[in-house]
Amino acid sequence: MTDEGAYRVLVLDPEDSFVQSAEKVLEGQSVVLARSVSDAQGIVSDETIDVVMVGPSYAHEVGVAECSLLLDIEPKLVMLLVADAPDPGTLRAALRAGFRDVIDTPLTLPKLEEAFSQVERVQKRLGEVQEAAAAGRSRLGRVVTIMSPKGGAGKTVTSTNVALLLALWNEPGRVAIMDADLQFGDVCLALQLDPKTSMVDAAFDLDKLDEELLDSIMVRHESGLRVLPAPLEPALADEISTQSIVKMLGMMKRMFDYIVIDTAPFLDEPVLTILERSDDVLLVVDMDMPSVKNAKLALDTLRLINFPIGKIKLVLNRVNSKARLDVDELERSLDLKVMAAIPSDKMVPRSVNEGVPVVALSPRSRVARGFHNVVRLVTQDGPPEGQDRTSRSWFGG
Repeated sequence: MTDEGAYRVLVLDPEDSFVQSAEKVLEGQSVVLARSVSDAQGIVSDETIDVVMVGPSYAHEVGVAECSLLLDIEPKLVMLLVADAPDPGTLRAALRAGFRDVIDTPLTLPKLEEAFSQVERVQKRLGEVQEAAAAGRSRLGRVVTIMSPKGGAGKTVTSTNVALLLALWNEPGRVAIMDADLQFGDVCLALQLDPKTSMVDAAFDLDKLDEELLDSIMVRHESGLRVLPAPLEPALADEISTQSIVKMLGMMKRMFDYIVIDTAPFLDEPVLTILERSDDVLLVVDMDMPSVKNAKLALDTLRLINFPIGKIKLVLNRVNSKARLDVDELERSLDLKVMAAIPSDKMVPRSVNEGVPVVALSPRSRVARGFHNVVRLVTQDGPPEGQDRTSRSWFGG
């Protein structure tokens, strides 16, 4: 790393070996050392610190909880946890405590540069919020809708992983997900949540609905992500009118910076209404002919009603070297360019069964990196890192 754009980094760990390795990789940054959480609290109170790198000595649930006290002193800190082999319990604890990333050992420059990109996103976001506040204007959240006209294409998996990453990349509590698959929504199942309320409760009191009531109906995920659940029973889907969806979405745009919406696999009035009010639409297409066929029919329908196709970003799911579909032919058929690809990975069904999105369960896996690229499509941070969109290396190892 160079001196340009250097950060003030607090390295927290009692072990000399880790501290020395961290100082070596952090060459060019302004590094401060702390051997205990108590020392780190004093430093954060007295000095300007951008990043806290917590070493492996604290890579357990008790240590994570102890280190998270630093965020009580300075909520703008970017907390990074370095771990030898973090277990799912530690990862969940880190997400819940407000850590931005978990880095596996040994420390290397590429790993650190990827983690430090989070610092730039957080600072950029804070700058935008402060600028908006200074200008005395309200800032509406960005609506990101995930759609697929074929069930089983990975729409909900994409929705929950995208929402969780956005929650980690932004200020705590500033990202929400709406489960708009009104009959068979699985967002809460994918996030291991057991909701007692749903959007039906909001629809029942639509005349009295305000932001405070809507906030009380939503469920809080341990990461800080807020969830507006689908009706708890399929028969209750009829209770959700298009008018109620419009009102709920309008309120959520004032309450959050990003609203991710998981939709039903068809183009009915509620889905079309959501699409019209979306800033970005991620069209998830599985690598099989039925999925491509349904995507083409859906796109043809949207073009007939003059929907702005420029909003739509094509995402390939379950990409692997055995897929027989040619990407060039797929793009010609749909008249859309592939913007991101999610590789096939056995970690995905495991993450669904455990109720932990794969970006948290296995953050360094290829499939997690694929979701990182998907999120970059909607955060206006430019093209996915390391990917030349003119290439056709979707099936590379």
